[in-house]
Amino acid sequence: MPSNHVQTSAAFEKLVHRNAVLPRSAKPSSSNQNDTDSWMITLSDLTLLLLGFAVLWYATASSTVQQSTAAVVRPARPQARAILTAAEVSMPPQTWQAVHKDLAQFVEAAGLLQEVTIEAAPGEILLSMRDSVPFESGQADLRARALPVLEKVANVVLAHGEMAVAISGHTDNRRIANPAFPSNWELSTARASRVARYLIQRGLRPSRIAVQGYADHRPKKPNSTPTNRRANRRVEIRLFQEKSAG
Repeated sequence: MPSNHVQTSAAFEKLVHRNAVLPRSAKPSSSNQNDTDSWMITLSDLTLLLLGFAVLWYATASSTVQQSTAAVVRPARPQARAILTAAEVSMPPQTWQAVHKDLAQFVEAAGLLQEVTIEAAPGEILLSMRDSVPFESGQADLRARALPVLEKVANVVLAHGEMAVAISGHTDNRRIANPAFPSNWELSTARASRVARYLIQRGLRPSRIAVQGYADHRPKKPNSTPTNRRANRRVEIRLFQEKSAG
C-alpha cells in the first residue's frame, strides 16, 4: 500500500505539472498518456478493494442479524402452540347427552315438566321456560320459582368452560304500552337481560352470554288462541359451544 500511495501521488503531480505547462490545445504525447493511465489503474485497484471489503462486511452483518432474529423468535413457537383456548377443545357428544339428561331430571324433580321444555341437538341444548315461570304478566322481575332452574343452568355452564349461553325473550302479539315497556321489544329484551344478570351474579363471565329480544316475531305457534299465545310467551336459554375463529 505505501508503494501504491507513492505511485498515486507521483501520478497526480505529473498530471498537475502537465496541465500547468501544456496549453489546452496541445495534444499530449504517448508517454504522458501512459503516465496518466498509471494512476487511473492504481485508483481502480483501490476502488475494487474497498468494494470487496464492503461486500464482505454486508454479508457478515446480514448473517449476524439473521442468527439474532432466529434466536429471539424460535423459543416462542412451542409456547404459542401449547396455549389452547377453551373454545378450541370440543365437547364430545357424550358430554352433551349427560348434560341434557341432568337438566331433564332436574326439571322433572322440580315439577316443571309442563312449563319448562328441554330440547337437544348436536352440540347444543335449548331450555325454554314459559313466561309464567320467571315473570309476572307484563313484568321483568324474576319470580322465586324460576331461581332453582336458573341456578341449575349456572352450575352446568360453570362446570363446562367450553359452553356459551344465548338468552332470548319472546312475547305474544298482544300490544303492551306502559312507562316501563313502550312495546314488546323492550319487554322481551328486558326479560332476557334480567335472566342474564342473574347468571352473571352466579359467577358466569359476561363474555360468555348473549342477550336477544325478539318481541312477537318468532312465535312457536300461531297467535290464534290463548293456549298458543301462552306458549309463545317464553324465555329461551340456549347452551352451545362457540366455534373458535380461524
